[in-house]
Amino acid sequence: MRARLTLLLMVTPALVWALFGLLGDRVSSSLSSRFGPQILARGDGKFASVQPFVKGRLKDCAVLMTAACLLIVAHRRLAALAIRRLQTPARWIVQGWSAFICLNVFAAVAARTVLFWCLLFTGKDHTINYTQYNIKRALMEEAGAPSQAVLMGASQTRAQIDTKVLNEKLGRRVWATELHFPGSSPYDMTLCLERLPNVPLAYVITYVSETTFYGRTDNERLMYFFGFRDLPAYCALGPGKPEFDRFEVCGLMGDIFPLYQVWDSLAARVRGFEVQNQAQQQYDASLESNLADEAQRGAKNLGLGPVSSFHKKSFAAFAKMCRERGCRLMVCCGQLNPIAERALNPALRPDMMAFLHEQAAQDTNMVLLEASQLPPQVEADYDDLTHVNLAARARFSQYIADALEKLAPGKSP
Repeated sequence: MRARLTLLLMVTPALVWALFGLLGDRVSSSLSSRFGPQILARGDGKFASVQPFVKGRLKDCAVLMTAACLLIVAHRRLAALAIRRLQTPARWIVQGWSAFICLNVFAAVAARTVLFWCLLFTGKDHTINYTQYNIKRALMEEAGAPSQAVLMGASQTRAQIDTKVLNEKLGRRVWATELHFPGSSPYDMTLCLERLPNVPLAYVITYVSETTFYGRTDNERLMYFFGFRDLPAYCALGPGKPEFDRFEVCGLMGDIFPLYQVWDSLAARVRGFEVQNQAQQQYDASLESNLADEAQRGAKNLGLGPVSSFHKKSFAAFAKMCRERGCRLMVCCGQLNPIAERALNPALRPDMMAFLHEQAAQDTNMVLLEASQLPPQVEADYDDLTHVNLAARARFSQYIADALEKLAPGKSP
């Protein structure tokens, strides 16, 4: 019986790949014809063609089944060897470690597939950011456009620019993917840029304001994007760099144990988004209902000093990485809600603009969109102190689409 099970596990991957090779196109075409509108609606603009997306997920199924079968065989062999060679409790320890290692190897393989992250998706507004980020990042490799653009930065970038507007206008020439992550600092953006897939990336678009350069941010993003390959550069960073805390340790742990890296996403899927998102909900509830009072309190956390110098240094490194990758950096010199702007230190805005002008003068790869060029935004355009409403977002997105069209070579088919 055991020999038959092992044989079945060995034969199954070959059978799965044979079926994919023979029937992949036919099955994906049939599923696309029948469920195409529903799949596109669930995709929410993350991809343009249904059939390539479906075929990609069938391929992911084959990858996951292959990994599962081979890892089960490997674990069974190691467990059998431990039973023959070792006494308890040593055999239990070896069997336990074998299972744990196999699970981590499977997590590492699964995390490289879109299907794995799609299975953890529970709705646009009910899925943790890391899961959504990985779906969008992985789908970049399947975009059919000859070149791509990526939106990076904190939540202001997502709030201001709608990639669906960009893709409706330019999607056949330049496919845009939104890869913001809430609270991202320029240093976080460099880590994210390093981890983008090897695609024909032509443009990186980001929206900056005073919070980008003068805010004191936590290191929570580093648990997802920091790893051992970042340690040498981190150690060489100057004053103002993030303190080495539990988030960097979590990032290193995720490098060693891939299962740990995806644990938050798995937990959110099993426990429910609301349970996993309680900390954010508590933070949102703690915010002042009076925006003027909240602006005064928030302004105290923004200022000049070693931290702002580090943010500028990191942004310059980010611009250099864009140049070395061969993609143009479009920087939108944005703003906050005018209520928040009035509460800020008046020295911050001139300092930010002087820095950005200096960078643009030194780097012809950077496209600087001045505040005077951007669509004006007033208090009524904002839902809070930093994020605009949908109407303002639509206007701003159309402006960015027009600006990108002027930069993109050729004409739309």
